[in-house]
Amino acid sequence: MGKGQERSEIDRGVALDARDWIVRLTAGNLSRQELERFRAWQAQSPEHARAFAREKQFWQLLQGVNDGNPPAAPVAVPTLRRPVSRRSLLVGGALAASAAAVAAPRVITWMRSDFTTGSGEQATATLPDGSTMLLNTNSSVAIDFRAGRRLVSLLAGEAEFAVKPAAGAPFSVSALGGSSDANGGAYAVRSIAGEVTVTASTGTVSVTGGEAGAAANMVSLAPGQQTRYLSGGAPRSASDVDLDTELAWRAGRVVFDARPFSSAVAELGRYVSERLVFTTHAHDASPITAVFLTRDAHAAIEALAHTQGLSVRRVPGVVIVIS
Repeated sequence: MGKGQERSEIDRGVALDARDWIVRLTAGNLSRQELERFRAWQAQSPEHARAFAREKQFWQLLQGVNDGNPPAAPVAVPTLRRPVSRRSLLVGGALAASAAAVAAPRVITWMRSDFTTGSGEQATATLPDGSTMLLNTNSSVAIDFRAGRRLVSLLAGEAEFAVKPAAGAPFSVSALGGSSDANGGAYAVRSIAGEVTVTASTGTVSVTGGEAGAAANMVSLAPGQQTRYLSGGAPRSASDVDLDTELAWRAGRVVFDARPFSSAVAELGRYVSERLVFTTHAHDASPITAVFLTRDAHAAIEALAHTQGLSVRRVPGVVIVIS
């Protein structure tokens, strides 16, 4: 083999490795150790970084192609916890391409993130100003800290922040067009299915949304209070909540108090890697009162389904069908 051909094979190998990583990252369920392996691979050489950047650009273009069109039918993407062979990647190339339009938003969110967690994971991080952050399952944030500015963008999921006071620089968490600001204390922000929930544990939190500058669009939260707003909308009036129930996830629990069955199962679904599929909606409104451990989310989903006389079929890493 000549040097030119050998070099071509090396380039192709790096490109295929980059595509392997894109597919695995798209699955959204890599462990922390696997993410470290990815970062080590990317840092091996400028060639590795360029190859990954090319693949990233391709997936971002796919998202642009899908904008303005009806959403594609969901495609089940297997959870990949081990390297994908190049042969299987080439054989499954058509499936990966068809899934790209659906998976691209998740990839883009991951690429915008500075901190992420996978299904069932929690992680604690110290921010540049000394504040701390606890991320819940399937969550992503980006940070922008500079002189006079402390901004965390919650891209998806849920996080609690313990804010370190700093003169002249309020701590802000943005999500879906709104902002939650504090200069001390602790509060949690959740962004799920187009709705943001802000819950104050200690200190005072100012929540704004909707039309910028409108006084009516600002809500002040005292400890033990909560507000919600829809994407681009104004926050609702503050209401008192039970912090042990609302923030039970911090201790690895979920608490349901007369919560509709479909909503309870969807909440547990945040802690598993599989996509949930319901073939019946006859029991959606049935009230559920229960406490579950998040580490037992699969068993909890099955138990809830059985209380409604429903069956559960699971393809590990792909789908859970409730019928």
